[in-house]
Amino acid sequence: MRQLVQGTLLLATLLATLAAGAPGVVILDPASSSQSRAMEQQLAHAGYATLRVTGDPLAAAASLRRRSGVRADDLSIIGYGAGASAVLATIVEPYALDVAQLPVFRSAVAFTPNCARRYGDWTGSLPESASGTAGAPHGGGPEPGLFRSATPLLIVGGASPCRDLARYSYVHEYFVDYTSDDSLGTTLSFVAENAQYSVVSFPSSQAGTTLIGELTLPAIASRAPAMIISPGTAGIEGFSFWERPWARRLRNLGYASLIVDSYMSRHSSWKNHWRIDARTVKARDLRDAQAYLAIQSFTRANSIGLIGRSSGGTAVLAAIVQGAQPAPFAVAVADYGYCQLAYGAWPGGTPTPSASIAYRTSVPLLIQVGANDTTVSPAACEALVASARDAGENIELVVYPNVGHRFDAGVVETPAATVLASVKRITQFIEAHLPP
Repeated sequence: MRQLVQGTLLLATLLATLAAGAPGVVILDPASSSQSRAMEQQLAHAGYATLRVTGDPLAAAASLRRRSGVRADDLSIIGYGAGASAVLATIVEPYALDVAQLPVFRSAVAFTPNCARRYGDWTGSLPESASGTAGAPHGGGPEPGLFRSATPLLIVGGASPCRDLARYSYVHEYFVDYTSDDSLGTTLSFVAENAQYSVVSFPSSQAGTTLIGELTLPAIASRAPAMIISPGTAGIEGFSFWERPWARRLRNLGYASLIVDSYMSRHSSWKNHWRIDARTVKARDLRDAQAYLAIQSFTRANSIGLIGRSSGGTAVLAAIVQGAQPAPFAVAVADYGYCQLAYGAWPGGTPTPSASIAYRTSVPLLIQVGANDTTVSPAACEALVASARDAGENIELVVYPNVGHRFDAGVVETPAATVLASVKRITQFIEAHLPP
C-alpha cells in the first residue's frame, strides 16, 4: 500500500511544537503488556505526554487533556491486544450520525486488531438499505472490511481482513493505512504526521456560526504568505488525502495555511454535507477566513491565496468571481471545481454582459480537471476558460488525460506521474503569483 512518511523531518517538526505544549498519547492495553510499557517509555523520551490505561479510552483522553502542559487539541491513541480492537470501535463514525463533532483523537494506531467485521458490526447496525452510501461517501455497498472514521488510522499487523479494511476504507476516502512494520519509527512518524497543525476558531459573517479550521505555520517565525484550503464534499474525512498533504507542502515552501471546515463548523454529518452550498455558504466562509488571516501577526495581509478541490474548488470559483468589489486574494487554484455555470449565475457576479462570457475574475486562477471526469465537465471548463481569456482574464487550464474526478487525492488509481505533475504545476503557479 502507500509508503508512510518516515523519520527525521516529521520528528523535528514535532519537537519544534513542544514549546506550545506536548502532544498527548493514550495507550490502551487491557493486558498491560511489556510491549505497551516499552512504547510508553519511548514516547515519553520523544517528548509526548502519555497515559497508559486498561480501559475507557475516552475517559483517559479527558484526563490527559486536563494535564498542565498538554495540547488539548492534539491527542492520539495506540492500542494493543483487545485494546487494538477497542481503538477501532472507539473512533468509528456511525453511518446514521446526525450531529457531527470533532474527532477526539488526531490519529490512532492499532496493533493486530480483529478486523474480521463488516461495517455494521462496528457501529451496531447496518444502514436500512444494503446499497447506496453504506459508510462510503462516494457510493457502493457495505463491502467486507469497510471502516468509516474521520480519525486517520494505522493498523500494524493482523490478518488479511486488516489489509482489506485498509484498502476498502481508503478507496472510499477514509484514511486507514496498513503496515507490517511494528518499529517505533513507523508509529512515531504516523503520529507526528498528524500533529503539525492547530485547531483554530474565527468569526463567521453568518449569524450564529463560529468557523473552525486547521492552521499550519511554516518553521520560520516571521510574517508569511498564506493559502486558504477549501475541502471537497468529504470534509474532514477527506483531509488526509489532499488538504493536509497540501498544508504540509505549503509549510515546507514557507507558507502558512488554513483548512476551512465549513461542515464541522456547522456540526454537519457527512450525509448532510450536500445541504451546505459551495457557491454561497462555503465561498462566504473563505472570505471570512481571509479576514481572519489578514489581521494575524504571522501573515502578510495582502498575500493570501486560495486552493480547493471538487466542491471546495467550486467555492474558490465563487469566492473570486468578479463583483462590485475586487476579491481580496492574490492567487487561486480550483481542482475539478464546477465549471457548468454562466457568468451571471455565479453569486456576486454582475449580469452577463454577453452570451460568450462564462466567467470573470481579477485573481490569477489555475483550473485543473481530469479528461474523464464525469462529475465536472472538462468541456465546460475548457469553454469557461476560453471565453474568459477572450475577455482578457488571467485564467490557466490544465486537463489531465485518462483520469477522472479526485485524480490527485490519492484514493483512485491515478498514475504517480500525473499526481506529481499536478502538484508541480500548482506549486509553480502559487509561487509565481504569491512568492514565499
